[in-house]
Amino acid sequence: MNHMTVAASEQSFQAVFNHLRDGFHETASGGGDFGPFSASYDVGVRLEGGTIDLQNNNTVLLSELDIVYDPLILRLGIDIPEICVGGFCIIPSPFGCILRAPRICIFSADPDIQIDLDLSGLIESEISGTFSIDTRYFVDPGRPAGMSDHDAQDADVPNKWQLFLNPGWLDIDLIDIADTVGNILDAAIDAAIDGLLGWLPGWARSLIRAILGPIVALVRAILDIADDIQEWLSNLLGISLGLFNTVVTLVADYFASRYPFLEFEDPIQVLDPGVNLIAVKVPIRDLDVLVTDDEMVVTANVGA
Repeated sequence: MNHMTVAASEQSFQAVFNHLRDGFHETASGGGDFGPFSASYDVGVRLEGGTIDLQNNNTVLLSELDIVYDPLILRLGIDIPEICVGGFCIIPSPFGCILRAPRICIFSADPDIQIDLDLSGLIESEISGTFSIDTRYFVDPGRPAGMSDHDAQDADVPNKWQLFLNPGWLDIDLIDIADTVGNILDAAIDAAIDGLLGWLPGWARSLIRAILGPIVALVRAILDIADDIQEWLSNLLGISLGLFNTVVTLVADYFASRYPFLEFEDPIQVLDPGVNLIAVKVPIRDLDVLVTDDEMVVTANVGA
């Protein structure tokens, strides 16, 4: 028979999980070069929602944990083939050209256009998965060897039993990309082109636009955007840049190794100090966890 038993209902487990979830705020960045264009992102990730269901196979089912991208900045670098206009002869003569129109070349840089898209709040995704509960014993690295348990408590470096949520599987689903993303991208391309051509004389701008045709359509072709811009963006972020895999890794690492959802000091204090008396502490051994449909049960023994 175990010396100590502590049980938490599913509702209590949900409350503990919510507290841990609300402390999550991670950042990441990534990028890649895809021939005629490059892309990179900077993202901040928060968590909201999510429901906990305790399972009788000693696991915890997590459903519909909302991923909040705050912020999500996507940067696109676009390389347009160089175009030169002008240089033609205005006043010819038998001895050669007396006066030529100025020759102007544009789109000589790489990338020629840099577009920053603020996608914060425009992409919705969620994570579901299962967790087992791992028990680990933590010895604070800041605790000097030979320090007594009472002194360690006073110095806030006690040994601890910790419970972590260790992922069995996690799956991220892209729920929605706002319809306005296409309009935002087109407006950003237009603004970038206008800024790039703005210094040119009017005749040169007209000639370049006549050569290129609809420049937004040209840039879309360079980016290999099909009719469905949401699908293109999903593939770019999820497959080409690996954003969603990065988010899953951040969430898994947070729960599995960085922050325990529950911890107990060892030895645990069972009586407060009194006049001329120190606190009474007992060591915790053989900590174990059992998950059923209704509750999580933590058992332990007291011993040296």
